[in-house]
Amino acid sequence: MEPAGVDSEPAPQSRMQELNHQIDEVVDTMKRNVTQLSQRHDDLVKLQNSTKKMEEGAKLFKKTSQTVARSYWWKNAKLIVVIVVVVLIVVLIIVLLATGVIPTSAPRTPIAPLTTATP
Repeated sequence: MEPAGVDSEPAPQSRMQELNHQIDEVVDTMKRNVTQLSQRHDDLVKLQNSTKKMEEGAKLFKKTSQTVARSYWWKNAKLIVVIVVVVLIVVLIIVLLATGVIPTSAPRTPIAPLTTATP
C-alpha cells in the first residue's frame, strides 16, 4: 500500500506536459544556436573581407615605401657625389694657390709720376 498523498507515478498528462516543455526548451536552444551560428558566419565573412583589404593595403604600402626609399637613396647618393666634387674642387684650388700655379695677386705696373707742363 502506498502512503496517502504520494503518487508513485505522475499522471500521464502531466508527464506529457513536462516532456513537451523540455522539447520546447531544446527547440528554443537549437534556434538560438542556429541564429548564433549564422551570426558568427556573417562575422567571419566580414572579417575575411577586411583581412583581404588590409592585406592588399599592406602590399601597396610595402611597394610604395620601397619606391620612396629607393628614390631617397638616389637623392642622397647624388648629394654625396656633389659634396665630394665641391670639396675636391676647393682642395684643388687651395693646393694650386699654395704652390703658386695660380698667382695670388696681379702684377703691379708702376705708376708714372705726373708731369706738369711749364709755359
